[in-house]
Amino acid sequence: MTRRARWTGLTVSLRLQLLALLAALLIPLGVILLLLLPAFMNEKFNSIERTQVQQFSDIARANLHTEEDRVGLFVLNFSLWTETFEYAAGRNDRYLAANLVPGTFIGGKVDYWGVAAPGGRLLSAATLRDNRVVDATAIVTDFFASLPRPLPAGGSAGVIRRGEQAYIVAARPITRDDGQGRGGVMLLARTLTPQVLQELTYQGQVFSAALSLTPVPETQVLFLEDSVRATSPLSAPSGPPQLALDLSIPRAVHAAGLSGAQQLRLTMLITTLIGVAAFMLFLNRRVLNVLDGYKRDTQRIARDPTHRLDGRDPTELGLLARTINALLDHLQEREGQLRDRSQRDELTGAFTRSGLLERLNNTPVRSALIVEVPRLQELSGLYGNALVDTLLREITGRLSELGPQHVVARLSSSGLALITTGQDTPDPRVILRELERPFQLKDAEIPLKFTAGYVESPYAVPVPTLLRHANIALQHALDEREPIGLFNEEMLRLSQYGHLLEASLQGADTRGELSLLYQPIQNLQTGQWEAMEALLRWKHPTLGSVPPGTFIPVAERAGLIGTLGEWALRRAVQDARNAQRIAPLRVNVNVSPLQLLSPDFAARVLEILRELNAPPTLLTLEVTESSVMQNVDLACRHLEDLRAAGVRIALDDFGSGHSSLALLADLPLDTVKLDRSFLRDSARGGTRGALLGSAIRLAGDLGLHTVAEGVEDEAMLQMLRDFECGAAQGYHLARPERLEELLSRLQAIRPR
Repeated sequence: MTRRARWTGLTVSLRLQLLALLAALLIPLGVILLLLLPAFMNEKFNSIERTQVQQFSDIARANLHTEEDRVGLFVLNFSLWTETFEYAAGRNDRYLAANLVPGTFIGGKVDYWGVAAPGGRLLSAATLRDNRVVDATAIVTDFFASLPRPLPAGGSAGVIRRGEQAYIVAARPITRDDGQGRGGVMLLARTLTPQVLQELTYQGQVFSAALSLTPVPETQVLFLEDSVRATSPLSAPSGPPQLALDLSIPRAVHAAGLSGAQQLRLTMLITTLIGVAAFMLFLNRRVLNVLDGYKRDTQRIARDPTHRLDGRDPTELGLLARTINALLDHLQEREGQLRDRSQRDELTGAFTRSGLLERLNNTPVRSALIVEVPRLQELSGLYGNALVDTLLREITGRLSELGPQHVVARLSSSGLALITTGQDTPDPRVILRELERPFQLKDAEIPLKFTAGYVESPYAVPVPTLLRHANIALQHALDEREPIGLFNEEMLRLSQYGHLLEASLQGADTRGELSLLYQPIQNLQTGQWEAMEALLRWKHPTLGSVPPGTFIPVAERAGLIGTLGEWALRRAVQDARNAQRIAPLRVNVNVSPLQLLSPDFAARVLEILRELNAPPTLLTLEVTESSVMQNVDLACRHLEDLRAAGVRIALDDFGSGHSSLALLADLPLDTVKLDRSFLRDSARGGTRGALLGSAIRLAGDLGLHTVAEGVEDEAMLQMLRDFECGAAQGYHLARPERLEELLSRLQAIRPR
């Protein structure tokens, strides 16, 4: 009993849904048949009638234009005639007697004649009345007034209005037979009566035409109950149209079409109702029972993916069920393949990040090693992509050889991870040494130095946590240029601190948290200050003063160094301009490698100088050897453009690393700044003292100015004087100060 009730309820539910579907189909169909179709048909007939009336209107206007051309050609017969030319010049008294005769009006089908002298004076104005030529000065004068001034060489023609009457007017300049000279204007006109209009437009049963004294700017179509009217402008000899042509056609086709459409609607409505009744009967008998069975099968498939629909029905529904069953089998197989492919990297066969997380979802993990493969872009350019792919497979293979307790994954294009699931944790340094064995690929032996981050835990932790900590250790190793970073809590704290600084640096320039201190540079020959170096400082509202060595690397990693560098450059140049009233000091501004290697660096610096109206000679830019060597060609182009404009270039921190003295001759420089470590070692009697003197002498021989940094006592200063160094800066001479303090102290020590 319960089963029968459930089946009955299901069947009724499907019927209701089908009825709702049919209603959703029939209601729009009724709207279409009763409302939209008539409107559509009416619009179509209107479109056809609009096209017809516009075409007839165009034909009628073309016929009028042909009449204008005919009158214009008749005018040409007189205007291109030496006899007319001589008459207009006052030298042919017999001209009117020979030409101004009734035959001229009758043969040329014109009603008015007019000739004007070259100065515009009307010489002759006539019309034909009762077969006699009579004077028509008033109306012909109006005709001449409607012509364009001056009259074009090709003449002018058009339809004009005078009072309630319309006229076709044509006029041309009078010339000799050979077209030479300009002897006034010849004009002929025809009265455009309704009879003439009917004759010219060939009116009949198809359409009727009449003139409208109300001009329109363009063709306008008006649909009336029994006709369609098009009102089109008729061009005048000059200026806007003065008259319009009203052309009407009857709407007999439209009425017949609407009657046919009404019969079509009735037929379609009856046919639709019969079809719906037959369709409902078919659905009740042949579809609903089968669909009910399919519903039960799909509910079971949701619980048991291996179950399939009953495909024994011999109709298309059975074919549909069998097709769905085959599709389910294919999808189930494909899902398994995609699951495997999504978990594995196609190139190396290692797990992807998502595959790694799914693989180790419930597995205790003790340690993680992330290895960054270096120089992939360089190797790809040298040996090709295929060799780099082979190299990555070889590296993955070496990691996989460590044993089944390790899981290898490829996290990025150059990042590989080794996750340990066993109790024993590996020695990451041993793994790196094994990986760094030279790779023998084709005929080349490729050595690689990897950078890695490693983390291990005495207890099992989630894989995402271990990967985050290993990434922090890897970033630490990259920042410190160490082969491997071993994660500890201090790294986590520094990473969190770095992210806090990164977020806080956003907008620090607009919040007024940035400032500049200036350390003067003293010329050792004159004892005068020759320049001042701008030093960027950041005071966080809660963290206080953040050292430049801390926030500058953060800004470079976060892509904010361009904004900070531009702010410092603008402020330093503005301050240097303000300082010129006290002392002619140049300002030295440090340049980040990311700034120097941007494509528009030199152009941007010069643009800022122009915006601030500052001379380029006011500015010295300090660049480091390491930043230049990252892209020597681009850096040298920037530096040469800046030097050509007058900006001075200083090589900063010379002697801090493996500096080459040959660079001093190759790079476009003005100044060499000796690193403080160079000077400190020389002052302590180290072996670099001789190198310091050699570097100063070589720079002098190359015409470069030398500045020693880090002067901490009088002995260092005296040593620099002995080496004939150009200038010096350091705490012994002056500490970094705000601009106001520096200028106040400079004013105090200046000789009066």
